[in-house]
Amino acid sequence: MKKNLLYKTLMALIMSVPFISCDETLDVNKNPNYPTEATLETLLPSAGGTTVAQWGFNGQLVGDLWNQYVTQGNSTNQYNTTANYSLNQDSYNAFWTNAYANTLPDLKIMLSMAEEKGAWNYWVIGKILTAYNYHMLTDFYGDIPFTEALNAAEFPAPKYDDSKTVVYPGIIVLLDEAIAKEAQAKENSNPVITNGDYFFGGKIDKWIAFAKSLKLKLYMRDFEANKTQIASLINAGGLLTEDCAFTAFEDATNKGNPLYEYNIRQLNTRENLRACHTFLEFLLANDDPRIEEIYELTADAQAAVNVGQTLTYREMYGGLPCGTKPPTTPGEPDAVPLVNSSRYKQDYSDPVYLMNAAEAYFQVAEAHARLGNTSSAKTAYDEGVRNAFARWDYDAENFIKPGGAYEFDGSSLNVMLKSILTQKWAAGAKANSWDSWMDRNRMGIPAISDAEKVRISNNTPGLEPDYELGTLVYPGTTVLQPREIPRRLPVPNASALYNLNAPATKLTQEPLWWQVANGQ
Repeated sequence: MKKNLLYKTLMALIMSVPFISCDETLDVNKNPNYPTEATLETLLPSAGGTTVAQWGFNGQLVGDLWNQYVTQGNSTNQYNTTANYSLNQDSYNAFWTNAYANTLPDLKIMLSMAEEKGAWNYWVIGKILTAYNYHMLTDFYGDIPFTEALNAAEFPAPKYDDSKTVVYPGIIVLLDEAIAKEAQAKENSNPVITNGDYFFGGKIDKWIAFAKSLKLKLYMRDFEANKTQIASLINAGGLLTEDCAFTAFEDATNKGNPLYEYNIRQLNTRENLRACHTFLEFLLANDDPRIEEIYELTADAQAAVNVGQTLTYREMYGGLPCGTKPPTTPGEPDAVPLVNSSRYKQDYSDPVYLMNAAEAYFQVAEAHARLGNTSSAKTAYDEGVRNAFARWDYDAENFIKPGGAYEFDGSSLNVMLKSILTQKWAAGAKANSWDSWMDRNRMGIPAISDAEKVRISNNTPGLEPDYELGTLVYPGTTVLQPREIPRRLPVPNASALYNLNAPATKLTQEPLWWQVANGQ
């Protein structure tokens, strides 16, 4: 029964929230569809389902496109505006409405009920999920309602709190409160969580490890100010060493991975998302087997494999230039027939990650590198690469050994950071790609190339002379200038039209407080 509730909650949000015009009933503090009665056993799967509904759908979509793992297919138009960075205040309002009208209110009730019942296991999970959702909101939008959110009676038009000085410290407090209750949550687990926790199966120690790694992630946004706390966290250990992922999907309508349900099942086409030259060429150059899990074979390659031919990766996979839609008709200049590019491989069972193990290790590696602990940075980096490969049962040892394509180079801080952040970018494909996009904006790695495209020709191998593998390129037609990319989502009309305290929207290319400047 709880799983049926989960699917109804998850898919109703995926299919209805993202593309509707929101009236005042969907402002920050109001939820017209709220149940009149709730229990801990129903609130937990509902909150988990609504958490992944948008981060695993639109979050994954924008991350995949903006990291240039994929691009819009050249025979379809579904995601043109996203691929070319053309956003406005009606773009992706669903992140906002989903969190403020569904997830956070559910979690607020769950926390109150858990505290009243002394169900500290539910309370700890609720605190951590609350922290995660606020973290995602402030990293997408900047200043958000926080201290006055979720209290419509007292604050019908909640103020927007400063992300750096109010929201981030507030999220740290939420995580500290959860971590402090670990022992109590283990000792007093009434009712026991036997199902409904689709991330860690009710195992509090794993939730605490995730909370600590999330806390480290927040501290790393302002490394210089948080050096002491960062060193303390990584020296104490107990950080995440496995995936924090939602996997409760089935091969049935409205029961699969959120992006799969919309992009494949609802749109009834597999042609929208195709391999982008940026990431495809990186994988090809390094003979990286993860290419098999991310892209499908081209039509010609599949036909050849079906009759027993042995092909190289370059013969198996093809891509498109990022953001630019070349013609599909053979004979036209630089045309790419659709069948010559690889589809983005998607499946109903694809997990939705809040954090993956590789990401957790890479952020420890970065912390050690910036603290001057080169040996520890290498150890964590190697584990990050191993976990990124192990997600698909590949062995990374030949890649990280001396002379391997992904060998760690500790010769300088800048070289270490480039290695770590490049591999973190690669590990974000088909995982939590929005985090890789945020890291790119935080550190400027992958860099933005001066080259306008990756390859000299769409149809023959060969890189542009001034293009460096593993860097991003200008995405064709766009409202932004060369070397500009999205840094934030605009203040959503879902709030701006009804909350007098909503600030004026800022340009999508304007960096948030923790991001490097534009052009980096």
